[in-house]
Amino acid sequence: MAEIIDCVVVGYNDTRFSDLLRRTEPSKEVSGGYRHLLACSLSFRGERVKYPELLNATLEAATGAPSRFHVGRMPNLGAITLVSFLRRRGLTAELVNFYNEDREYLRQLLEARPNAVAITTTFYFEAQPIREIVDFVREHSPSTRVIVGGPHVFNICTDHAPRLQDVLFREMGADIYVFDSQGELTLSRICRELRAPSPDLSSIPNVIHTTDGGATFVRAGREVENNDMEENTIDWSSFSPSFLAPTVQTRTAISCAYKCAFCRYPVMAGALKVTGVETVEREMRYLHSIGVTHLLFIDDTFNIPKQRFKDILRMMIRNRFNFRWFSYFRCANADAECFDLMAESGCAGVFLGIESGDDRVLKAMNKIATADKYRDGIRRLNERGIISYASFIIGHPGETEETARNTLAFIDETRPTFYCLETFFFDPKVPIAARAGEFGLTGRAYAWKHAGMDWRQASDLVAEGYRTITGSTVVPLYSFDLWSVAYLMGQGVPLDRIKSFLAIAAEMLVQGMDDPNPYYPDHEERLVSLFRPATGQAAELVPA
Repeated sequence: MAEIIDCVVVGYNDTRFSDLLRRTEPSKEVSGGYRHLLACSLSFRGERVKYPELLNATLEAATGAPSRFHVGRMPNLGAITLVSFLRRRGLTAELVNFYNEDREYLRQLLEARPNAVAITTTFYFEAQPIREIVDFVREHSPSTRVIVGGPHVFNICTDHAPRLQDVLFREMGADIYVFDSQGELTLSRICRELRAPSPDLSSIPNVIHTTDGGATFVRAGREVENNDMEENTIDWSSFSPSFLAPTVQTRTAISCAYKCAFCRYPVMAGALKVTGVETVEREMRYLHSIGVTHLLFIDDTFNIPKQRFKDILRMMIRNRFNFRWFSYFRCANADAECFDLMAESGCAGVFLGIESGDDRVLKAMNKIATADKYRDGIRRLNERGIISYASFIIGHPGETEETARNTLAFIDETRPTFYCLETFFFDPKVPIAARAGEFGLTGRAYAWKHAGMDWRQASDLVAEGYRTITGSTVVPLYSFDLWSVAYLMGQGVPLDRIKSFLAIAAEMLVQGMDDPNPYYPDHEERLVSLFRPATGQAAELVPA
C-alpha cells in the first residue's frame, strides 16, 4: 500500500491583477491603496497588467512561442523550509511550489488523500488567494485537513479580537490556523497528531481549529517557537537538483538587527538569529555541486554583523564558488573593504531599503543612517558594477512636500540602477504608532494623514517622481523587484536586455498615469525588437 502523505505544502498563488484592482477600486476616494496599485502596473492591450505579463506577451510576440517567465517559478523558500523541517522529523511531506502552474500536480497528490495541506501566507494580505487553494483541496479531497499559517495569520491574530479573527478565518475557509511567527514546530505537531484515528488538536500550542463544520473555533494556548537555525537548516539534498538549479533563495539569519519606525518585522520575528559561517559554507558547497549559479539571500540584514558578512564573502572567494549573488544590503553598515569583497565574491545586485533622501525623515524613521552615507554607498556600488535597487517611502510621519522632493532629487543625483517609490502604509502595530500624537498621525493602512501631509499628497508626489526622475529607472516593487531581475539573469536573460525592457516599460507606466487609455505601438515594437531572434536563429529566452 502506498505511503500516506502527512502534508502537502503549497507555495505562492499569484491571483489576477485585474481582479485585485477591481476589488480595491471602490475605496479609491478614501484610501491610497488603489493609486498604489496603479503606480505598480501599466495599461496594456486594454487592461492593467504587472510587468511579468508584459514581458511574457513581448516574448511571445517576438518568438512565436509561449513564454512563462515568473519569479514564482523559483523554488519557494518558505515552502521548502516547511517541507525540509517535516521530513527531518520523519514525516512524509510533498511540495507544490507554484500553485498557478502546479495545480495538476496538486490534484494528483490529492488523489492519495493526504492527511493535510499546508498553505504559506508570506505574500498575502487578503483571503482570496488562500481561499482559492482551499476550495481546490475541498473539491478534490474533502477529507484532507487544510492548515494555514505564516505572517498573514500571525497579523490577524495579533491585530484583532477573537470574534473578528473568526470572521476573517471563515473567509479563508481552512480547518486549522497556526498562530506563530515561525510555525514549523507547530505544523509538525499537527501532522503527527493527524496520524491518529481520532486526532485531538486542542492540546497543541499555537493552534486555532474549527469544530462543528467550521461553526466554532477552538484556541489552544501560546508557546512561542524559537527553532534553532543550526539544527533546522534546509536539507537541500531532499529536493531534486533539477528543481533547485539554477537559482535558489536562501537565508542565513532570521529577523532584523534594526528597529525602523515603519517596520513590523523585528517585532514579529524577535531577536536576530544567525547561522555560523561553517553552516553557510556547507550549504553553498552542496548547492554549487548541483549546478546552482545564482543565490538570493533573503536575510533582512545580510551584512550584519559586519565581520560575519566579511567572513562569508571571504569563504565564498576561497571556495571559488563564482555564484552570482543578490541580497538586502545596509549601506550604513559597510566600509570600503565590504564593497571590494562583495565585487570579488560575485555580488550582482543589492536591495537598498533607503526609504528617504532627507536626514530629518531618516531620523524620524529611526534608520540610523544619513543621506550622505547612502550617497557614498550607491557611488561605491555603481563604481563596481553592482546593480542597486533602492526603495523609498513617501509620506512617513515627519514628511513634508519639501522633504519628499529632497528624496526625488536624491534619486536623480545618486542614480541607483533601479528605484521605487511607495506611499507610506500605516500599520498601528509598528513603532511609529507610539509617536502618533507627536506627528498628528491618524488613520491606518493607505488612509492616513499627519501634520506634514496626507495619503493624497503622498500619492501625488509618487506620481511626480515617476514623471520627473531621469537618473534611475523606476521598477515597481509590487510586481517586479530585484529578485525578478535575479531570476531572469539565472534563466539566461542578459542584463542589458532586462535593463532595456524595464526602461521601455517605465515609459509606458508613466504615459499610462496621464492617459487612462494609452496607445503606444512604438513602445511595443521596441519591446518586441529586444527579443526578436535574428534571421536564421532559433527562438531563445523562452522558459520550458
